[in-house]
Amino acid sequence: MRFHRRLPGPAFLALLILLIAGGCAVKPVDEGIQPSEAQLIEQARRAEAREEYEQAAQDYLQAARITQTANPADYRMRAVSVLLRGNFVDQAREILYGIDEAPLTAGLKLRWRILAARIALTENQPHAALDILAAPDLENAAPEQAARAREIRARAFLRVGNFLESARERVSLASLIPPSDKERARANQEAIWQALQRLTEDALLQMQVEPPPDVFTGWLALARIAKLSQAAPLDVAALLGEWRSRFPGHPVSADIIDSLLARQQEETRRPAHIALLLPHGGPYARAAAALRNGFLAAHYNRGNQSYQPVIQIYDVGEDSSGIDAVYEQAIADGADFIVGPLRKDAVNRLADRPRLPVPTLTLNYSSDPSHATGNIYQFGLAPEDEARQVAERAWLDGHNQALALIPEGSWGERVLEAFRADWELLGGTLLEYQFYPSGKNDFSRQIQALLNLDESHQRRKRLEQVLGQSLKFEPRRRQDAGFVFLGAFPRQARLLRPQLKFHYASRLPVYATSHIYTGHEDRNADRDMDGVIFTDIPWVLHDRNVPQPLKQQVMALWPKSVRQFTRFYALGIDAYNIIPSLNTMRKYRYERFFGHTGILHLGAGNRIFRETAWGRFKNGIPVPY
Repeated sequence: MRFHRRLPGPAFLALLILLIAGGCAVKPVDEGIQPSEAQLIEQARRAEAREEYEQAAQDYLQAARITQTANPADYRMRAVSVLLRGNFVDQAREILYGIDEAPLTAGLKLRWRILAARIALTENQPHAALDILAAPDLENAAPEQAARAREIRARAFLRVGNFLESARERVSLASLIPPSDKERARANQEAIWQALQRLTEDALLQMQVEPPPDVFTGWLALARIAKLSQAAPLDVAALLGEWRSRFPGHPVSADIIDSLLARQQEETRRPAHIALLLPHGGPYARAAAALRNGFLAAHYNRGNQSYQPVIQIYDVGEDSSGIDAVYEQAIADGADFIVGPLRKDAVNRLADRPRLPVPTLTLNYSSDPSHATGNIYQFGLAPEDEARQVAERAWLDGHNQALALIPEGSWGERVLEAFRADWELLGGTLLEYQFYPSGKNDFSRQIQALLNLDESHQRRKRLEQVLGQSLKFEPRRRQDAGFVFLGAFPRQARLLRPQLKFHYASRLPVYATSHIYTGHEDRNADRDMDGVIFTDIPWVLHDRNVPQPLKQQVMALWPKSVRQFTRFYALGIDAYNIIPSLNTMRKYRYERFFGHTGILHLGAGNRIFRETAWGRFKNGIPVPY
């Protein structure tokens, strides 16, 4: 075999001639000179400051290879840390698990576990993160290391729904945050407050096991005051005075105390004349009637008998054309707070105004969130809210590959887009989706395409053609998907679920929005729905052992309507009850309102977002999930 050496090109020869003619000597490069350990560390820090995380990691790893003074594991863990900052999780994991943990000092072992727990949490494995940091020795740890461990544990507990332990970890974390880091301290207190607000009043009372002035017990007692004051008008100032005497010097921020006092102040500034704007005829009439009944039921159920606002109900007509005139008439009649309208096109007309003269709580959302005018709050039962929560729930359950089966039409497109946007933001992949015709009964074509069964059938046909004979054949569905997101109403859901099972997807988890469930138990009709996981409002997915007096009253008064429009009754109740809390929620964005439609918070554009409950069908009826 002959080898040919490539000769220098004309450009290189010309450059060489110029160098020689100019008297310049070409100095050989000394490839043996390497940066020192100190130089590598400085290079790594500079690269990290420029957000060049892979380069920084390489420098740290090189320092680990040549160090004579430091523990190489220290530099390797620095590399892991910067890679995690850049979201290079696979590389970080490979380096970290290449470190032998056994010979490490106690401080380095804790650091290793903190990094391993961070990776687990990043990979959506909160239980694994808690196992890794199950019994950390934080008493003897450096304050910043202990703080990181506490924060990871708090986040992991929150992810698995253990709000009490999440708050407890953050209370311990608070004492480890440097006094100069006020922003971190503020964010930590807000996280404590949000976690505790998710607990029931009874839990907040029963968990006060350590006597005052224990700091954590103080937080629990304060959260209980917040819970009680939301349920009924109370003298919050007096309760806070009593609380301060029991827990002197408690570290709670002034902002949280002010938010509680603001609730009482808002109680004194509640509207005296409320206008309720709803259609009395047309396709929305029955839903509007349920909403109106719920609104009035909440009004007559209010604990404070001294507060009796005028409630005037207006018919806005069957379309949006009359909303402006009705709105102005309500103001002329003395309304200082307006609830409604219900139709989206009517909400759009109000949202497009430069400013509304009185506070207004609409019962739907405008099409364009950026068009929200001042003095308007938007509230409703948006299916997009639930689709986003399905994405979050499935992600928390450890899934990352999704399929979607959605009805044709604008509703399905909106729900799919909301799910996909949130799912991909979380880091999930939507492998495939299919739209099905909701008016039909047979969805085999769409299901086979979704599960790649059509490809399996095509492969069989090709084999039969090649071999010239019929083959025994059992189609095999795709194996890469973790779950199916199902958008459906009860009729379609009851047909789709058994058809998915028939097409070899019985073990593929199904997640859905509330729309798959009628809202009332029917074991016979829902017998094929077992295993389906879905989100719904607390009004529907309530604990059977906890009495719901208001719901029982509503069911006694309007038994037929409640069965068909139960969620609109809950919306009407919450629309009335949330009015005194809106200003406080706007000022203190971490405030939550615990309603019958979910845990409510105010987001951008004063749009109210719902965090709903979760259920799972078992023996034809929903049980808590």
